[in-house]
Amino acid sequence: MPKIFVATADQAQDRQDLDKSIVHAVDRGFFAWGLPPEDGHVENWFRMAKGDYVLIGYKGAYRHYGKVLGRYQNEKAARAIWGEDVAGEELRQYMFFLSEPIPIGQPYDALADYLPTDFAPFERIEDFVHERITAEFGSTERFIRKRLLNSSAGGPMLDISGMIQISERELARLQTFDPDNSKAGRNQVIENILRRRGHPAFRQQLLAAYEGRCAITNFNAIEALEAAYIIPYRGKFTHHPSNGLLLRSDLHTLFDLGKLAIDTRSMTVILPDDLIGTSYKILHGRPLRYPTNDEQRPSTEALDLHRRLAGL
Repeated sequence: MPKIFVATADQAQDRQDLDKSIVHAVDRGFFAWGLPPEDGHVENWFRMAKGDYVLIGYKGAYRHYGKVLGRYQNEKAARAIWGEDVAGEELRQYMFFLSEPIPIGQPYDALADYLPTDFAPFERIEDFVHERITAEFGSTERFIRKRLLNSSAGGPMLDISGMIQISERELARLQTFDPDNSKAGRNQVIENILRRRGHPAFRQQLLAAYEGRCAITNFNAIEALEAAYIIPYRGKFTHHPSNGLLLRSDLHTLFDLGKLAIDTRSMTVILPDDLIGTSYKILHGRPLRYPTNDEQRPSTEALDLHRRLAGL
């Protein structure tokens, strides 16, 4: 029976390492994680087998999951991946290779009835938990599919930014971005614009509710304003103004990627650390504009869920 291992990447250096070997590992064609040579790490590493599951989390949520393809202890290979200047006691030389990790955004608390919410940098889930999972779900794989990838919010708890990276790699491989002729190219551009603007009726509702101005910047060029869904599927409220924000096109992209969220306690903009050092830093802490009609104001419940999934 496959086992589950959990790993954290809460420190800044961990996140940099994760970026090199999991998030942007395209050039190498494989995905890996590794452990420094500590007794507890080595013991768990030896107990890992092909087909086991690894969940990697940070900021209170599981962010990636993949299946173990094999493990390999090699200092030279670890330095090639994570840097030549890493101290020996910190080098992730106890490595394991993974199937292409699926980006997710499942809060630890949502799985607290089976998995730990506070754990060491690398842990193996106890046997009695695996036995319970098998008894209740039939298999570890079915548990992963039902509890990790799906939620009561109405669909997969997938990290959109990561899924886009996977899709971009696949589309680049298939060369499906290239139109066959000029007419196909024009049609593709128009179709992409209409799709990004959002459902026409939903967009018109938001344009009226926000008086034709971006909810964050007050930008008023209507052609560049788009209807951003806070939660992609929210039952009968999916196309309701309370599940939307009227955003400038670039901010819509950042919002969908989880690079921009709203703190509902102050109704202000939150940005991740990697955007604070960019031109977008002027938006951090900016108050959100919202409609005067209470029924059209964005749902704080939906905004809180979006923020939680974004890890902000």
